[in-house]
Amino acid sequence: MSENHIRVSARGLVRRDDELLVARGTKLGADEPFYYPLGGGVEFGEHSEDALRREFDEELGVSLENVAYYETYEDEFTSEGERHHEIWRVYEAEIVESWPYERDEFSGYEAEHDEEIDCFWKQPTDFSDGGETVYPEAMLADL
Repeated sequence: MSENHIRVSARGLVRRDDELLVARGTKLGADEPFYYPLGGGVEFGEHSEDALRREFDEELGVSLENVAYYETYEDEFTSEGERHHEIWRVYEAEIVESWPYERDEFSGYEAEHDEEIDCFWKQPTDFSDGGETVYPEAMLADL
C-alpha cells in the first residue's frame, strides 16, 4: 500500500454464544500472533456491507444473514517501515451455514494472496488485560 492511501475494509463480528470468530495473523519477524474479525477490503463503488458479504463468500464459501452495522474504527500505524491508514466498517452478522459454528477452528482461503486463513472462536476476555492482541484495538472496549 502506498503512502497517502486510506484502506477501507469491512469486518464481521460473528458470535457463537460468548465467543467471536477471528482470524489469526502474524507480523513479519514476530513470533506473537494477532487476531482480527474476518472480512476484507472494500472495492471502489462497493458498499461496505456488500464487501463483507463478498469476502465471507470468497474466503469461507459461506453466506451471511442478519447483518447490522456495529461501529467504525480508524487507525494510523507503521508496519514494516511503511505508514498505513485504515478505516474498518464493522458489522454484526450471522453465518447461514452451520458448519463454522460446529468447529472450534477451521481454515479459509484468501485467493488474492494465495494464503490460508486460520480461523478460531475466541472469548473477548482472551484479548483483555495484556492477553492476545486483536485489531482494531479500539473495538475491544466496545465488546
